[in-house]
Amino acid sequence: EQFRRNGNIYFLCVGFLMFVGYYSNLFYSSVNPWTTLGPLAVVVSVSLAQEGYTDLRRHVSDKTTNNYPCVVLRRAADLDSTDRKNKRKNRKRDPKVNKGNDLEVRVGTDVVPIAFESVNRKNIFTGDIVFVRNREMIPADLILLASANNGGNAYVETSSIDGETNLKLRNSPHLPPSQGPDSLATTSCDSLLDGDSGPESLKDAVQRIANMSLLGHVDGVGAVLNPKNADELPKDGNLNRRKSFAKSISSRVIQSVLRGRMRDESKIAMSARRERGDVSYVTTLTSEPPNTHVNNYSGKLTLPPHSADSRSENAPLGAENVLLRGAVLRNTEWVVGVACFTGADTKLVMNSVATPSKFSQVDILINRFVLLVLVIMIASVGTLGVLATVLNEKKIDTLWYAGISTDP
Repeated sequence: EQFRRNGNIYFLCVGFLMFVGYYSNLFYSSVNPWTTLGPLAVVVSVSLAQEGYTDLRRHVSDKTTNNYPCVVLRRAADLDSTDRKNKRKNRKRDPKVNKGNDLEVRVGTDVVPIAFESVNRKNIFTGDIVFVRNREMIPADLILLASANNGGNAYVETSSIDGETNLKLRNSPHLPPSQGPDSLATTSCDSLLDGDSGPESLKDAVQRIANMSLLGHVDGVGAVLNPKNADELPKDGNLNRRKSFAKSISSRVIQSVLRGRMRDESKIAMSARRERGDVSYVTTLTSEPPNTHVNNYSGKLTLPPHSADSRSENAPLGAENVLLRGAVLRNTEWVVGVACFTGADTKLVMNSVATPSKFSQVDILINRFVLLVLVIMIASVGTLGVLATVLNEKKIDTLWYAGISTDP
C-alpha cells in the first residue's frame, strides 16, 4: 500500500543502490545508505501506524454493529433448556419486552409459552422471527408479519439506504382474492391477515404467528411439501433446481425444504404421520436469491392448509412487504417479521462497496511529478554520459592534468 507512491519506490531503489555500493565491491558509493533508508523507514512507519489506527476504528465499529442487541422469538422450553449449548451461549430474555415475561399462547389445545430472547445481531439467522421496536434499526431483511398499526402496516425511514427522509409504508402479506371453495381467503384462517383489520395486540400477533410456524408446531413440516401442492414442485422433486429458494420460518424447516434433502428417517416419520392424519404444516417462505435491488422483491408465503384435504395457499410477496436492513422503524410501536436475508446477503451489504484505499489528488499529482523528475534525470544522465565519452575521445591527449592522457 505504501509503495503505491512513486516517491517511496524511488528512494527505496536509490537506497538499495547506495547500500550495494557502500557494503560491496561492485561499485563505489561514498554516501552511507542509511541517510536515505532511515528517513524512508520513518515515513513509511508513520503512514502504516495511521492506516492501522483507521482499520482498528473500523473493526471496533463493525464489532459494535455485529453485537448490537436484538430480540428474537423463541419457545420458552428451548430457551430454558439445560443443554450445554444453552449454558455456553448464556441465553437470556430481553427485560424491555413484556417486562421480561413470556407470552402464553394457545396452539390448538395446548398452551405454549413464547419468550423474547435477546441476541446479538450477528446471531440472527435466516428463518428467525425478529421483534423490532419503534425507532430501532431493522437488523436484517425481514418479511413483515405483524405490527401494532392497523392492518399490520408499518412505517420505515430509509435515509441510510437511498437517502430519502420521507417515511415509507410497508404492508403485511395478504392472501389474494378467493378463487375457489378451498381458498383460505374464504375461510376463517388465523395464519395470515386476510383483509384490513384494526390494531393487533402483541399477544394476538404472537399467537397468530405461533400457529403458523415451528414456534407452535415443533415437529411441523414445510407447507410446500403438502401433497395437494405437488403440482407446484419441480417434476423431479428436487428443490435445489428451483431458481428461487425456500426459507422456512424455522432453521429446521430450512434444512429440509431449502436444501431439499430430508433424512430417510424424517421421510418415514412424516409418511407415518400423514397416514394417521396428524401432520402439522408450517408456513414456508420461498424467496428470490440475494441481490442488490432495494426496490424489488419477489417471493411467496406458502401457508398451512385449512384442513387435511385442502391445498396450501400462497400469499405473494413484493417490495412493499419487506423491511430492509438499515431502515429505521418509525411511527410504529413494534413489528414482527421473519428474516429472509441476513449478514452479507442483505441488500444493504450487497450494495456497499469495499472501503477504498485513501489516495488523494495530491498523491496522484506527486506521483506524476516523481515520474517526470525520473525521466528528466535519466535523460540528463544519458545525454551527459554520451557527451563525456565523445569529449574524452577527442581531447584525451590534451587533458593530461586530468590523468587520462595516454601519452607517456
